[in-house]
This record gives sequence, structure tokens and C-alpha cells, in this order.
Amino acid sequence: MVKDHSHFDHGISNDTNKKGFSHNLENVNAYREKRTVALASVIASVGLAATKFVIGYSTNSLGIFSEAMHSGLDVIAALMTLYAIRIVIRPPDARFTYGYAKIESFSSLIEIILLFSVAGWIFYEGLDRIFFKYTEPEITIFSFAIMTTSIMIDLWRSRVLYRTARRFGSQALEADALHFTADMFSSSIVIVGLALVFIFHIPNADAFAALIIAAIIIYTSLGLGRRTIDVLLDKAPKGMNHVLLESISGLDGVSKAHDIRIRNMGSAMSVDLHVEVPRTSTHDRAHRVATNVENRIREVIPNCDVLVHVDAIETSRETLTDKIRLIAAETDGIKNVHSIYLSRIIEPHSNESSGHEAISMKTGTSDSLTHHEFNANESSLHLHLYLDLQVNRNLDLKTAHEITESFEQRIKAEIPRVKDITTHIEIESTEEADVIGIEKKASRSYTEKIRNLSMRINGVIDSKNIGIIEVNNEQHITLTIVIKSKDGKDVISIIITKETGASRVVVHSEPL
Repeated sequence: MVKDHSHFDHGISNDTNKKGFSHNLENVNAYREKRTVALASVIASVGLAATKFVIGYSTNSLGIFSEAMHSGLDVIAALMTLYAIRIVIRPPDARFTYGYAKIESFSSLIEIILLFSVAGWIFYEGLDRIFFKYTEPEITIFSFAIMTTSIMIDLWRSRVLYRTARRFGSQALEADALHFTADMFSSSIVIVGLALVFIFHIPNADAFAALIIAAIIIYTSLGLGRRTIDVLLDKAPKGMNHVLLESISGLDGVSKAHDIRIRNMGSAMSVDLHVEVPRTSTHDRAHRVATNVENRIREVIPNCDVLVHVDAIETSRETLTDKIRLIAAETDGIKNVHSIYLSRIIEPHSNESSGHEAISMKTGTSDSLTHHEFNANESSLHLHLYLDLQVNRNLDLKTAHEITESFEQRIKAEIPRVKDITTHIEIESTEEADVIGIEKKASRSYTEKIRNLSMRINGVIDSKNIGIIEVNNEQHITLTIVIKSKDGKDVISIIITKETGASRVVVHSEPL
């Protein structure tokens, strides 16, 4: 299978520029909102952490001190989040061609590592107090007050952070929201532990509460850690490959799609894939197919960057004429191929009459018979190919002959049924049309004569647009006829040439 890996860079229209401006404006607004939320979180975390440290130290409560460390970690996490959302808005550049979106995921990963570290310290200290060191905390009204205040603040900011994180797809804000949700539960457990110490005089209740807090921190961190690592390792969303394949498979011009790769980049995604199109497609058509694929993918994943690689492949619908023209197009020195004919070779021992049975590939019958059908119809079918080959004007005969031989050998290799090839070598026609004629106004009587000559042909209903052109002292005549049948125009050319002495008569026929 022959493949041509190519990517089409789509031009940027005015509409695209407007969309780009709108998208940048949305990014700026998103950054401002995320920054405001993150900054509020930093201020709240600093206040809570400082108060918890003071009360935890003064009361010797491991539960409150654990919460103070947790809140202190939240300050670091919130500062990292603030920095991450400031960096993530930067556009892609030469160093980071996919942009800076993953800085949020990296920030989340660092926060998770810090959470595990804090949980480890709390576990160690809690077990030490339970089994090796007797410590009884001094509970005051301020202990309950700070923990209740902490729950209320954490409830408010976790809801705001979750809402903002889901709106903009920010993992860093989601990590913060997760921290504060865990803080609410851990603060509640600390209150329960403090109550058990204060009311029932169970000194280890505070340490057990701290162990439960550590377990909650680890449990909640594992879920976010898994999602963060998935993003950093470019894990594709579950089932998305199948969804994209289904949406693309029905598009006109797409034979097959494969090698779909999806990369999560924070609030956006990057998709690149290969689509197979018939190699007979023009560059413009292949470009349109790629554009249609991009648009369809953006319908499924609205905020994504799409890269489509177009693979030009041989298909079962490719005709022999297509294959021959493609081989010619891939051969250096050949400009064009035309007047393609085939004849079936009949072996001497065959009961059929000797000679070749002609098959014209210039007619509709030829193009409807594909290369695969030719190879499959008869295992013993041998063909003789006739064609005219146009080569570069600057080639000498020897070079043109060598190019033709190479061309013929490739045809025989790729179309095994073709055993013999007869090639007529021509010089390429001039690519640019030259102005060589002067159109003159003919007399009314002369144009009427030409009209009457054409109207004599059976089936001609009308004759019009008669033109007389002088080319190198020769007369050329052009006219348009309305005719019932398709055979009359050749007869008209002969008659007008004979009666007027014109060197050339061009007849354009229109159906009735």
C-alpha cells in the first residue's frame, strides 16, 4: 500500500482571526477569575494556619497542630496554584510548543507529594503519642472556636474553587478544592477528638483523631494523584478514541482513520490522527477532507487543537487509467499521458480468432473497469497497452527513451496483466496559451451562410455565436449549435470547411 504522509496548513481567514481574538479574551477573563479565587484562598489559608499553629501549640493538641500543618501546606499549595494559573495563560512558544497548560498538573503533583509527607508525619506523631509518649492536651473554648471557623471557611472556598475548577478545567484549583473539602472532614474529626478529651477525659482521642485525619489526606490525595499522573502521562480519556473513529468514519472522502492520539492539556485537548484518502484525490480535495475532519472532531471536543495527517492510498475503485496516470505523474520527465487504449492478446493456440481484441480506455467502459477487476476477472487475460506520452521539451531522444522504458517497466510490475506496451512519445505542449489570432467582424451574409450550412444537418435546431478568427493568415471558424443528437457536429465541421475553405472549424454543441 502506497502512502503519502502530508499535513495541510490551513490559511487563516478574517473569521479565524476574530475567533482567535475572542479565544484570547476568554483566556484573559478565565485567568482573572482563577487568580481572584486563588488569591482569596491564599489569604484565608494564611489566617487559618497562623491561628491553628498558635492554638495547637498552646493547647498541645496534636489534632489542632495537624490541622495547622495541613493549613500551612494549603498556603504553599495556594501560592503554587496562583503561580501556575499565571503561567498557564502563556501561549505556546519555541520552547514549549504545546503551551504551558500542564504546569497546573505539575503543581498538583507537588501538592500531593507534600500532602503525603504531612500525612506521614501525622501518622508517626500520632502512633508515638498512643504507644510511647503520654501527652494530654489542654482544651479551651478557643480550640472549638478555631476549628468551627475553619469548617465554615473551608466550606465556602471549597465550593467556590470546585465551581471555578470545573468551569475552566483547572487541576490546580481542583487540587485546592480537594484539600479544603478534606479539611472540613478532618476539622470535624478534630472537634470530635477534642470533645472526647474535654468531656470524657480520653487523652488518646486527640491522637486517634489525628490518625484519621492522616488517613483522609492519603485517601483523597490518591484520587487526585491518579488523575494528575494520567494527564502528565498523556492518558487518553476512556472511550474517546472509539467516539472519534465513529464520528469520522461517515465523512465523505475518508476511507479510514487510524493512529488517533489524544493529549490532555489542562482545560484543552490536543488531537492528532491519520486519515486515508484515495490517492487520485486532488490536493484541494484532500485539504477539504482534512478540514472536514477537523471540524467534526471539534464538534465532539469543542476546545481542542487538531492535527490531521493525510495518507494517500490505493483503493479498490481506482481504474486502470487512474493507475497509469499516477505512475506517469510520479515519473520525472513525464508531463502528461493521453489516448490510452488496451487490446486483449489472444494466444495462437486459442480457438478464438488470432490477433488483438481492442478495448478502448478512452470511452466510458474503460474507466468503469477497475485495476482490481482487470486482475480478478480472468487469470489468463493478457493485455497490450497503447498510449501517447508527453515529455519535457528539453529532453533529447535518448533520455526520453530511457524515461519511457522505466515508465513501461513500472506499469508491467504494478499491472501484471499488461504484457506489451506501445508508447508514442510527444513533446509537451506549451503551458501558457499564446495570443496568436485576431477575431474579426464578419459580414452578415457570410455568417448567415455558415448558419445555413449548419442548419442543413438533420437534428440541428439552432446555430449561433458564429466567430471568424484570423490565425497566421488562416481562417478559423467557431460556432454553437443546438442539436438533438451528438453525432452532427463532426459533419458540420466537414461541410463548413469544404464550403468556406477554413483551416479549422470548432463546433460547440448544446443539447436541446
